[in-house]
Amino acid sequence: MRPRTEGPGRHPRATPRGAAAALALLASAACAGAAPETSAATRIALQGTAGVPACATCHGTAGEGMAASGSPRLAALPAAYLRTQLDALANGSRPSAVMAPLARGLSGEQRVQLAHYYAALPAPAHPSPASREAPSLAVRGRWSQELPPCVQCHGERGSGIGAIPALAGQPATYTAAQLRAWKDGTRRGDPLGLMQKIAARLSDADVRAVADYFAAPPASAAARRGTARPGEAAPRTGSTSASGVARGAEAAFAPSDEPIPDDDFGKVVQFGRDVFENPAKYASRYVGNDLRCSSCHLDAGRRVGSAPMWAAYVSYPAWRAKNRHVNTFAERVQGCFRYSMNGRAPPLGDPVLVALESYSYWMARGAPVDPNIAGRGYIKPAPPALPPDAARGARVYARSCALCHGENGAGQRANDGSRAFPALWGDNSFNWGAGMVNVGYAAAFIKSNMPLSQGNTLSDQDAWDVALFVDSHERPQDPRYTGSVAKTRALYHDTDDSLYGKVVDGYLLGSKAVPPGRRAQNGSGHVER
Repeated sequence: MRPRTEGPGRHPRATPRGAAAALALLASAACAGAAPETSAATRIALQGTAGVPACATCHGTAGEGMAASGSPRLAALPAAYLRTQLDALANGSRPSAVMAPLARGLSGEQRVQLAHYYAALPAPAHPSPASREAPSLAVRGRWSQELPPCVQCHGERGSGIGAIPALAGQPATYTAAQLRAWKDGTRRGDPLGLMQKIAARLSDADVRAVADYFAAPPASAAARRGTARPGEAAPRTGSTSASGVARGAEAAFAPSDEPIPDDDFGKVVQFGRDVFENPAKYASRYVGNDLRCSSCHLDAGRRVGSAPMWAAYVSYPAWRAKNRHVNTFAERVQGCFRYSMNGRAPPLGDPVLVALESYSYWMARGAPVDPNIAGRGYIKPAPPALPPDAARGARVYARSCALCHGENGAGQRANDGSRAFPALWGDNSFNWGAGMVNVGYAAAFIKSNMPLSQGNTLSDQDAWDVALFVDSHERPQDPRYTGSVAKTRALYHDTDDSLYGKVVDGYLLGSKAVPPGRRAQNGSGHVER
């Protein structure tokens, strides 16, 4: 193992720049420079220019789009995305009988100006009828077909994430037309061809449901929770089938798709699922970073190859070398809060802990009590042909991870401020006590599940290399820290799999780690322990 890393979060050297994609639905990785003056763009948008009519004619005076004609919303979309699409329309790589000649009528400078003009406009308000229920594909995904939720990459309520555009408020006719264009190949250019692969798995009914959802996202509590009104078909709570599991990971057991009941027990189970999907909202006093339980346990804790919670539930009580005693399932979950979420453990009996245990039990009903149940944990990839190398891993990261997790590993929030892609290193990441700091553990998760929706597309070598690269960066201190990095390593990290306490490029990992626990928004100071 020959670690050599680059990137913020460990020392000042910069991570290699490059576009990357874990999943970019309708997105571009192109970067734009600083916003230019917008007066010229204002004239083009509202009055037009020689040979090019005013953009407002079709897109509205506030860039809100026009549902009747299917003209898309432009307001508040990322400037980099808008500029890339205008360039693609101008050069013909994105066909459009209407827009292509108009884009060609603009100079490169004018396209840049328009991109920044519309990016700076406020997002328009749009209806949120309480009567419409959220289709499971938009908010839950269909993991049996490797379809993650649309909101996974486009942000909660479709608000957009960085260069990944917002879908909220786009006319349904426009979104449906673009999904069909991705599907039939007339629209191209997405990173790694991921959007074409996603769209190819959508039925016509899927296209209509997703387009309708983002045209007017639901706001009711029932919709947010994915429950159905009386007399309607209940959305699936997720699925894991042979077509959607990791290589070599088919399990004899699969959790039921039966809807969570609307009774007193079901309310606790549902609360457990809510915590699982959004701990920052429902268990904020116990978390210290932007991770969700579903960041590591995909498909709401159901997915084989992603440490499914139903398999963990039937595997405890069990001895754990990590803390050298028999752990209950509840204690195991406490450890996730303390280490992976860099927070503090909910006390035994706390409603948060009871709810998570109840949700896991709900998924595990009917499974045999078996610590070796098929589908448990992560599936370790084959040993790499070459020793893992962080320099190679940096290139894999730039190509396949950085668009979502950031070039500096700091993760991203959605444009509405909600949590989106978690940090992989740095002060807002999992701490040195988490399981993901073990290179083999991280490689197993990456191989089966990343890039998102494209599990098992990285080679075994790439998975090991990028795992080493990620784990070669500084992160919050291990909560078990003894006051000495060397002693802490000897007690808890003395394996080839952990880089804690090792010198990498002249830097001793762990030596300048910030204290574990929740930190102030500006990154300064230790707020909660």
